[in-house]
Amino acid sequence: MKKSLLIATLVGAALTSCVSESQEYPTPQQELTFGVSMLKQSRANVKGEITGKQYPVNESFMVYSIYYTGAYQGWKTSAGVGNYFANDGEAAKHQNSYWETDVVHYWPDAGYNLAFAAYSPAELPTAPTSIAQTATGLVIEDFKTEPEADNQFDLMYSARVVDKNKANNGGKEVQLVFNHALSSISFSSVKAGTDVNYQITGLTLSGKFVQQGTFNQGITGTTTGGVYTETEHPTWSLVDPTASITYKPSFAAFNVPSGTPLQFTSGTSALLLIPQTIPSDATVKVTYTKTTNPGTTNAVTLTNTIDIPLSSFKDTENSSPISTWERGKRYIYRIAFGENTQIYFKPEITDWVTVPTLVYTIQ
Repeated sequence: MKKSLLIATLVGAALTSCVSESQEYPTPQQELTFGVSMLKQSRANVKGEITGKQYPVNESFMVYSIYYTGAYQGWKTSAGVGNYFANDGEAAKHQNSYWETDVVHYWPDAGYNLAFAAYSPAELPTAPTSIAQTATGLVIEDFKTEPEADNQFDLMYSARVVDKNKANNGGKEVQLVFNHALSSISFSSVKAGTDVNYQITGLTLSGKFVQQGTFNQGITGTTTGGVYTETEHPTWSLVDPTASITYKPSFAAFNVPSGTPLQFTSGTSALLLIPQTIPSDATVKVTYTKTTNPGTTNAVTLTNTIDIPLSSFKDTENSSPISTWERGKRYIYRIAFGENTQIYFKPEITDWVTVPTLVYTIQ
Protein backbone atom coordinates (compact mmCIF):
# COMPACT_ATOMS: atom_id res chain seq x y z
CA MET A 1 0.00 0.00 0.00
CA LYS A 2 1.24 3.44 -0.92
CA LYS A 3 0.48 6.14 1.56
CA SER A 4 1.11 9.70 2.79
CA LEU A 5 0.11 11.90 5.80
CA LEU A 6 -1.19 15.38 6.33
CA ILE A 7 -2.06 16.28 9.90
CA ALA A 8 -4.46 19.19 10.12
CA THR A 9 -5.55 21.15 13.15
CA LEU A 10 -9.15 21.04 14.25
CA VAL A 11 -10.51 24.56 13.82
CA GLY A 12 -14.20 23.84 13.29
CA ALA A 13 -14.42 22.86 9.65
CA ALA A 14 -12.07 20.28 8.16
CA LEU A 15 -9.15 21.78 6.29
CA THR A 16 -8.24 20.72 2.77
CA SER A 17 -4.94 20.92 0.97
CA CYS A 18 -3.45 20.22 -2.43
CA VAL A 19 -0.49 17.87 -2.39
CA SER A 20 1.74 17.17 -5.36
CA GLU A 21 3.16 13.63 -5.47
CA SER A 22 5.28 11.90 -8.08
CA GLN A 23 3.83 8.49 -7.06
CA GLU A 24 0.48 7.18 -8.25
CA TYR A 25 -2.42 6.70 -5.81
CA PRO A 26 -5.96 5.38 -6.06
CA THR A 27 -8.53 8.05 -6.90
CA PRO A 28 -10.13 9.87 -5.32
CA GLN A 29 -7.21 10.60 -3.03
CA GLN A 30 -8.24 11.30 0.58
CA GLU A 31 -5.59 12.69 2.84
CA LEU A 32 -5.33 11.24 6.31
CA THR A 33 -5.70 14.15 8.73
CA PHE A 34 -5.73 14.56 12.50
CA GLY A 35 -7.70 16.86 14.75
CA VAL A 36 -5.87 17.27 18.05
CA SER A 37 -8.03 18.36 20.96
CA MET A 38 -6.36 19.61 24.15
CA LEU A 39 -9.07 19.19 26.75
CA LYS A 40 -6.81 20.01 29.70
CA GLN A 41 -4.20 22.68 30.31
CA SER A 42 -0.76 21.71 29.14
CA ARG A 43 2.83 22.78 28.79
CA ALA A 44 4.58 21.43 25.72
CA ASN A 45 7.67 22.67 23.85
CA VAL A 46 6.10 26.10 23.90
CA LYS A 47 6.80 28.07 27.07
CA GLY A 48 3.84 28.32 29.41
CA GLU A 49 0.62 26.41 29.81
CA ILE A 50 -2.03 26.10 27.14
CA THR A 51 -5.39 27.30 28.41
CA GLY A 52 -7.46 26.60 25.30
CA LYS A 53 -8.57 23.33 23.71
CA GLN A 54 -6.36 23.48 20.63
CA TYR A 55 -3.02 21.76 20.40
CA PRO A 56 -0.23 24.41 20.36
CA VAL A 57 1.11 25.21 16.91
CA ASN A 58 4.69 25.37 18.20
CA GLU A 59 4.56 21.76 19.34
CA SER A 60 5.02 18.47 17.53
CA PHE A 61 3.75 15.06 18.54
CA MET A 62 4.64 11.47 17.64
CA VAL A 63 1.87 9.46 16.02
CA TYR A 64 1.70 5.71 15.34
CA SER A 65 -0.59 3.85 12.97
CA ILE A 66 -1.25 0.21 12.10
CA TYR A 67 -3.42 -1.29 9.33
CA TYR A 68 -5.47 -4.45 9.56
CA THR A 69 -8.48 -6.24 8.08
CA GLY A 70 -11.67 -6.85 10.01
CA ALA A 71 -12.46 -5.41 13.44
CA TYR A 72 -9.72 -4.24 15.78
CA GLN A 73 -8.55 -6.97 18.18
CA GLY A 74 -5.51 -5.34 19.76
CA TRP A 75 -2.38 -3.53 18.67
CA LYS A 76 -0.64 -5.64 16.02
CA THR A 77 -2.76 -8.71 16.84
CA SER A 78 -5.55 -8.29 14.27
CA ALA A 79 -5.71 -10.06 10.92
CA GLY A 80 -3.46 -8.70 8.16
CA VAL A 81 -1.82 -6.29 10.57
CA GLY A 82 1.27 -4.18 10.02
CA ASN A 83 2.75 -0.70 10.50
CA TYR A 84 1.03 1.85 8.27
CA PHE A 85 3.85 4.33 8.78
CA ALA A 86 7.16 3.09 7.45
CA ASN A 87 9.09 4.37 10.48
CA ASP A 88 6.58 2.98 12.99
CA GLY A 89 6.05 6.36 14.68
CA GLU A 90 6.36 9.67 12.82
CA ALA A 91 6.67 13.20 14.22
CA ALA A 92 3.97 15.61 13.12
CA LYS A 93 4.92 19.29 12.90
CA HIS A 94 2.80 22.36 12.26
CA GLN A 95 3.07 23.95 8.83
CA ASN A 96 0.79 26.85 7.91
CA SER A 97 -2.61 25.73 9.19
CA TYR A 98 -1.99 22.01 9.69
CA TRP A 99 0.45 19.40 11.02
CA GLU A 100 2.36 17.23 8.56
CA THR A 101 5.16 14.70 8.43
CA ASP A 102 7.97 14.43 5.90
CA VAL A 103 5.78 12.24 3.70
CA VAL A 104 2.03 12.45 3.15
CA HIS A 105 -0.26 9.51 3.98
CA TYR A 106 -3.61 8.71 2.42
CA TRP A 107 -6.44 6.50 3.56
CA PRO A 108 -5.89 2.94 2.29
CA ASP A 109 -8.21 1.18 -0.12
CA ALA A 110 -11.44 -0.47 0.98
CA GLY A 111 -11.00 -3.56 3.14
CA TYR A 112 -8.38 -2.06 5.44
CA ASN A 113 -8.88 -0.35 8.79
CA LEU A 114 -6.44 1.89 10.66
CA ALA A 115 -5.70 2.37 14.36
CA PHE A 116 -3.78 5.31 15.81
CA ALA A 117 -1.94 6.29 18.99
CA ALA A 118 0.23 9.27 19.88
CA TYR A 119 2.37 10.92 22.52
CA SER A 120 3.63 14.45 23.05
CA PRO A 121 6.08 16.07 22.76
CA ALA A 122 7.72 14.26 19.86
CA GLU A 123 11.17 15.10 21.22
CA LEU A 124 11.66 14.71 24.96
CA PRO A 125 14.17 16.98 26.73
CA THR A 126 16.21 14.13 28.25
CA ALA A 127 16.27 11.08 25.99
CA PRO A 128 14.66 8.04 27.72
CA THR A 129 16.18 4.60 27.34
CA SER A 130 13.39 3.67 24.94
CA ILE A 131 9.94 4.77 23.73
CA ALA A 132 7.61 2.21 22.18
CA GLN A 133 3.95 1.67 21.31
CA THR A 134 3.44 -1.87 22.58
CA ALA A 135 0.57 -4.28 23.14
CA THR A 136 0.01 -2.54 26.51
CA GLY A 137 0.17 0.94 25.01
CA LEU A 138 2.85 3.58 25.30
CA VAL A 139 5.91 2.56 27.31
CA ILE A 140 8.61 5.13 28.08
CA GLU A 141 11.59 3.75 29.96
CA ASP A 142 13.60 6.03 32.24
CA PHE A 143 11.78 9.32 31.72
CA LYS A 144 13.50 12.05 33.74
CA THR A 145 12.20 15.41 34.94
CA GLU A 146 14.41 18.48 34.72
CA PRO A 147 15.08 20.67 37.81
CA GLU A 148 14.39 23.98 36.01
CA ALA A 149 10.76 24.72 35.20
CA ASP A 150 11.69 26.31 31.87
CA ASN A 151 13.21 23.01 30.73
CA GLN A 152 10.27 20.83 31.72
CA PHE A 153 7.74 19.33 29.33
CA ASP A 154 4.21 18.08 29.76
CA LEU A 155 4.45 14.38 28.92
CA MET A 156 1.14 13.32 27.37
CA TYR A 157 -0.32 10.26 25.67
CA SER A 158 -3.47 9.49 23.69
CA ALA A 159 -5.97 6.71 23.90
CA ARG A 160 -6.04 4.49 20.84
CA VAL A 161 -8.41 5.43 18.04
CA VAL A 162 -9.42 2.29 16.16
CA ASP A 163 -11.44 0.93 13.23
CA LYS A 164 -11.02 4.04 11.09
CA ASN A 165 -11.17 3.80 7.30
CA LYS A 166 -11.85 5.80 4.16
CA ALA A 167 -15.60 5.14 4.36
CA ASN A 168 -16.18 6.26 7.96
CA ASN A 169 -13.45 8.87 8.38
CA GLY A 170 -12.18 9.90 4.95
CA GLY A 171 -12.37 13.66 4.44
CA LYS A 172 -12.43 14.46 8.17
CA GLU A 173 -9.93 14.40 10.99
CA VAL A 174 -9.14 11.44 13.21
CA GLN A 175 -9.73 12.80 16.71
CA LEU A 176 -6.82 12.47 19.15
CA VAL A 177 -7.17 13.50 22.80
CA PHE A 178 -4.08 13.72 25.00
CA ASN A 179 -3.96 12.93 28.73
CA HIS A 180 -1.33 14.03 31.24
CA ALA A 181 1.23 11.50 32.48
CA LEU A 182 2.71 13.85 35.12
CA SER A 183 1.55 15.87 38.14
CA SER A 184 1.44 19.68 38.14
CA ILE A 185 2.74 21.55 41.21
CA SER A 186 1.91 25.23 41.45
CA PHE A 187 2.07 28.02 44.05
CA SER A 188 -0.22 30.93 44.84
CA SER A 189 -0.23 33.62 47.50
CA VAL A 190 -2.47 36.09 49.31
CA LYS A 191 -2.13 38.48 52.25
CA ALA A 192 -4.47 39.63 54.98
CA GLY A 193 -5.16 43.36 54.96
CA THR A 194 -3.46 46.17 53.05
CA ASP A 195 -1.29 47.84 55.70
CA VAL A 196 1.71 45.59 54.96
CA ASN A 197 3.18 44.77 51.54
CA TYR A 198 4.76 41.44 50.70
CA GLN A 199 6.76 40.53 47.61
CA ILE A 200 7.91 36.99 46.85
CA THR A 201 11.29 37.14 45.15
CA GLY A 202 12.34 33.50 45.17
CA LEU A 203 10.99 29.98 45.66
CA THR A 204 12.46 26.49 45.39
CA LEU A 205 11.07 23.02 46.13
CA SER A 206 13.59 20.59 47.60
CA GLY A 207 13.56 17.03 48.85
CA LYS A 208 14.35 13.45 48.00
CA PHE A 209 11.91 13.46 45.11
CA VAL A 210 11.66 10.72 42.50
CA GLN A 211 13.14 12.26 39.36
CA GLN A 212 13.13 9.22 37.07
CA GLY A 213 10.74 6.43 36.22
CA THR A 214 9.16 4.25 33.53
CA PHE A 215 5.66 5.03 32.29
CA ASN A 216 3.35 2.27 31.05
CA GLN A 217 -0.08 3.10 29.64
CA GLY A 218 -1.25 -0.30 30.88
CA ILE A 219 -3.81 -1.18 28.20
CA THR A 220 -5.69 -4.44 28.59
CA GLY A 221 -8.26 -5.86 26.18
CA THR A 222 -11.42 -7.87 26.83
CA THR A 223 -14.08 -9.36 24.55
CA THR A 224 -17.67 -9.31 25.75
CA GLY A 225 -20.53 -10.39 23.52
CA GLY A 226 -18.17 -10.43 20.58
CA VAL A 227 -17.16 -6.81 21.15
CA TYR A 228 -13.50 -6.08 21.91
CA THR A 229 -12.74 -3.15 24.21
CA GLU A 230 -9.56 -1.73 25.69
CA THR A 231 -9.08 -0.26 29.16
CA GLU A 232 -6.17 1.86 30.38
CA HIS A 233 -4.39 1.40 33.73
CA PRO A 234 -1.53 3.93 33.55
CA THR A 235 1.30 3.28 36.00
CA TRP A 236 4.75 4.61 36.85
CA SER A 237 7.62 2.33 37.91
CA LEU A 238 9.83 4.65 39.95
CA VAL A 239 13.60 4.77 40.35
CA ASP A 240 14.38 5.30 44.05
CA PRO A 241 16.18 8.62 44.57
CA THR A 242 19.66 8.59 46.05
CA ALA A 243 19.97 12.30 46.85
CA SER A 244 17.89 15.42 47.34
CA ILE A 245 16.92 17.46 44.30
CA THR A 246 15.85 21.09 44.05
CA TYR A 247 13.15 22.16 41.59
CA LYS A 248 13.16 25.83 40.68
CA PRO A 249 10.36 27.87 39.10
CA SER A 250 11.43 30.96 37.16
CA PHE A 251 9.08 33.84 37.86
CA ALA A 252 9.32 37.60 38.22
CA ALA A 253 9.11 39.13 41.68
CA PHE A 254 5.48 38.74 42.73
CA ASN A 255 3.56 41.38 44.68
CA VAL A 256 1.23 39.46 46.98
CA PRO A 257 -2.41 40.61 46.60
CA SER A 258 -5.00 40.94 49.34
CA GLY A 259 -8.42 39.34 49.21
CA THR A 260 -8.12 37.19 46.09
CA PRO A 261 -5.19 34.76 45.91
CA LEU A 262 -3.22 34.55 42.67
CA GLN A 263 -0.92 31.91 41.25
CA PHE A 264 2.57 33.21 40.66
CA THR A 265 4.03 29.97 39.30
CA SER A 266 1.55 29.38 36.50
CA GLY A 267 2.64 29.39 32.87
CA THR A 268 6.38 28.91 32.55
CA SER A 269 6.79 28.42 36.28
CA ALA A 270 4.44 25.54 37.12
CA LEU A 271 6.47 22.46 38.04
CA LEU A 272 5.78 19.12 36.35
CA LEU A 273 6.88 16.09 38.35
CA ILE A 274 6.51 12.34 38.20
CA PRO A 275 3.51 11.16 40.28
CA GLN A 276 4.83 9.86 43.59
CA THR A 277 4.58 9.66 47.35
CA ILE A 278 5.67 13.05 48.68
CA PRO A 279 8.99 12.63 50.54
CA SER A 280 8.96 13.46 54.24
CA ASP A 281 11.82 15.94 53.79
CA ALA A 282 10.04 17.97 51.09
CA THR A 283 10.50 21.69 51.77
CA VAL A 284 9.50 24.93 50.09
CA LYS A 285 12.05 27.73 50.54
CA VAL A 286 10.49 31.15 50.09
CA THR A 287 12.38 34.44 49.95
CA TYR A 288 10.20 37.52 50.36
CA THR A 289 10.26 41.16 51.39
CA LYS A 290 7.95 42.66 53.99
CA THR A 291 7.27 46.41 53.87
CA THR A 292 5.50 48.06 56.78
CA ASN A 293 3.93 51.52 56.45
CA PRO A 294 4.11 51.28 52.63
CA GLY A 295 3.88 54.58 50.75
CA THR A 296 5.01 56.66 53.70
CA THR A 297 8.30 58.16 54.87
CA ASN A 298 8.24 55.59 57.68
CA ALA A 299 8.21 52.63 55.32
CA VAL A 300 10.54 49.83 56.36
CA THR A 301 11.41 46.87 54.11
CA LEU A 302 12.98 43.67 55.41
CA THR A 303 14.04 40.58 53.45
CA ASN A 304 13.17 37.18 54.91
CA THR A 305 13.76 33.55 53.95
CA ILE A 306 11.69 30.75 55.39
CA ASP A 307 11.79 26.99 54.90
CA ILE A 308 8.28 25.53 54.97
CA PRO A 309 7.81 21.75 55.23
CA LEU A 310 5.42 20.63 52.52
CA SER A 311 3.56 18.70 55.21
CA SER A 312 2.61 22.05 56.80
CA PHE A 313 0.24 22.91 53.92
CA LYS A 314 -3.32 21.80 54.70
CA ASP A 315 -6.71 22.45 53.15
CA THR A 316 -8.31 23.05 56.56
CA GLU A 317 -6.78 23.82 59.95
CA ASN A 318 -7.13 20.31 61.36
CA SER A 319 -6.79 18.26 58.19
CA SER A 320 -3.92 15.92 57.44
CA PRO A 321 -1.43 16.88 54.73
CA ILE A 322 -1.74 15.06 51.42
CA SER A 323 0.78 12.27 50.96
CA THR A 324 0.69 11.55 47.23
CA TRP A 325 0.79 13.41 43.91
CA GLU A 326 -1.39 11.66 41.35
CA ARG A 327 -1.15 11.60 37.57
CA GLY A 328 -3.13 14.28 35.77
CA LYS A 329 -3.81 16.39 38.86
CA ARG A 330 -2.72 19.92 39.70
CA TYR A 331 -1.79 20.74 43.28
CA ILE A 332 -1.85 24.39 44.29
CA TYR A 333 0.13 25.26 47.41
CA ARG A 334 -0.90 28.64 48.79
CA ILE A 335 1.40 30.81 50.88
CA ALA A 336 -0.84 33.06 52.95
CA PHE A 337 0.66 36.08 54.71
CA GLY A 338 -1.43 36.98 57.74
CA GLU A 339 -1.10 39.04 60.89
CA ASN A 340 -2.08 36.37 63.41
CA THR A 341 -4.98 35.34 61.19
CA GLN A 342 -4.87 32.25 59.00
CA ILE A 343 -6.84 32.40 55.76
CA TYR A 344 -8.57 29.38 54.20
CA PHE A 345 -10.21 29.12 50.82
CA LYS A 346 -12.20 26.54 48.94
CA PRO A 347 -10.37 24.58 46.21
CA GLU A 348 -9.68 26.40 42.97
CA ILE A 349 -11.10 24.96 39.77
CA THR A 350 -8.72 24.45 36.86
CA ASP A 351 -8.73 22.31 33.75
CA TRP A 352 -6.77 19.73 35.72
CA VAL A 353 -8.50 17.43 38.18
CA THR A 354 -8.90 19.65 41.22
CA VAL A 355 -7.62 18.80 44.69
CA PRO A 356 -7.97 20.98 47.80
CA THR A 357 -5.67 23.97 48.02
CA LEU A 358 -3.01 23.55 50.68
CA VAL A 359 -2.24 26.58 52.83
CA TYR A 360 0.64 27.68 55.02
CA THR A 361 0.49 31.05 56.79
CA ILE A 362 3.60 33.06 57.60
CA GLN A 363 2.89 35.00 60.77
